Amino acid sequence: MKLCPSPRQAPPARRGAALILSFMVLLVLILILAQIKYSTDVTSRVGRNEETLVAMDAAIESAFLQVFEDLANDAESDSGGASEGLGGEGQASAEAGQESSGPTDSKEDDWSRPQRTEINEIQLRILIQDEDSKYNVLSVLTRDEDEADKALDRLARVIEWARKGTQHEIDGTTARRMATAMRDFMLRRASQALPKPALLSDDEEEEDIGLPMTLREVVALDPELFPADLFRDFVDEDGDVVHSLGSFLTVWSSVGTAEEAAQQAQAAGEGVEDDPGSADDGEGEPPPEDPLGSGQGGEEGTGGEGTGEGGSGGTGQEGGGQGGGGQGAAPPGWAINLNTAPGAVLHALLESRDLPYRFWDDLILYRNEKDDTVEENDDPPLDEYGREIVVKQYFRAVGDLANVDGWEGLEPIVQAELTGLLKVQSGVFSIFVTARKPTGEERIESFSRQEDIEREEADWQGLVRTVRAVVWRRETGEGEFEIVPLLRWEVLDYTPWEVLDFPDDRRFR
Repeated sequence: MKLCPSPRQAPPARRGAALILSFMVLLVLILILAQIKYSTDVTSRVGRNEETLVAMDAAIESAFLQVFEDLANDAESDSGGASEGLGGEGQASAEAGQESSGPTDSKEDDWSRPQRTEINEIQLRILIQDEDSKYNVLSVLTRDEDEADKALDRLARVIEWARKGTQHEIDGTTARRMATAMRDFMLRRASQALPKPALLSDDEEEEDIGLPMTLREVVALDPELFPADLFRDFVDEDGDVVHSLGSFLTVWSSVGTAEEAAQQAQAAGEGVEDDPGSADDGEGEPPPEDPLGSGQGGEEGTGGEGTGEGGSGGTGQEGGGQGGGGQGAAPPGWAINLNTAPGAVLHALLESRDLPYRFWDDLILYRNEKDDTVEENDDPPLDEYGREIVVKQYFRAVGDLANVDGWEGLEPIVQAELTGLLKVQSGVFSIFVTARKPTGEERIESFSRQEDIEREEADWQGLVRTVRAVVWRRETGEGEFEIVPLLRWEVLDYTPWEVLDFPDDRRFR
């Protein structure tokens, strides 16, 4: 039989187009789901980090409040003990006018030792620096030309000594240029590129004078002369700690209210009118005038931060009442706490031809020697690394400088100048609180070796936040003190290091 061809065509060969299309749709779905998962994970991590940062801020605020209370209690207890326990040498010093009543601040106080604690699994480290241990930059604004030149020389020497011995050491020529630039910045503020804020300390008759709110303002002058790392602590390639200039210089230590400044100006005017020699400093020369005529122009944070306290200048209580040692009142805000001042600040006060550097080395050795008058404690306190705290000597009055080797060999004029530049009390404090939160395997065990803790902190990979507050411990009555915030909250981009008398001990790499 003959087969007839079918009228229907054979189906074409299958090419897999549907399968490929399905596979592409599946890939798109996989990518979309992966993107959604990645976005949700990132959002979740960001949310957890934000929650942790809020918790860290709350822990830091709690630490601040506790430190405020501790600083006030420390001054009140010290002041009460001084008034009740004057006797022997202390009574003789008071009768001779060598030291005014008030707390004595040193590195033996609890506030001066770094502390560690933990709140809600957030590790906190508290470091306090007294601003009175630093050199006040505002001292270059005095109207007395001779004193202004001396202040400028001291400022240049502090900058030169600040990073001596590190890879970032500043030579004398550069330090002088930096000091001159700082002075010109404050004396010619009206013509600077950085706008001049309106402050309570402004004087209508001195429009060109502008007091800085912070040292970092000079970065705007010349980034090459003032690099940003000049105002932060870090560890160099050799493992040496390089400190910020803020560890040695300040604009905060001369503070006062507008009412106190007005009273001081009125008292000074009456004193000059009644007795032209009443301002004599004991050496036949009147103390230098301040740039505002009412103290040395304190940090404007006292008025600019909304505390209600005028920042129109120091009242003289910071230097005149607390320094001196019987040789005359120190200029307001100029006096340095010889118990807490770093070696770089002390060495810069006088030139080596007037006062050998060996004297300052002996002074630092004196305040690091064990105090044999303190009885042994069966349960001694421990520091942040679990080591026993050894009680060391400190200066209870400026007159105690006589205990330092070489003091008797100094010229009387040098002794008088030193006692006018030094004191043993502090009124302004910078409080640094560093909060750390582990996000992985990071963990700082309490009472571990110092080298291990420092290395772990330097290589920290978890969340870290450092906040600074500057406060003024102000005496409101006999034996009563209050804490006035000058800078309430400043987030830093670095972790501060303690300034040691013997920095070689900081080398851990």
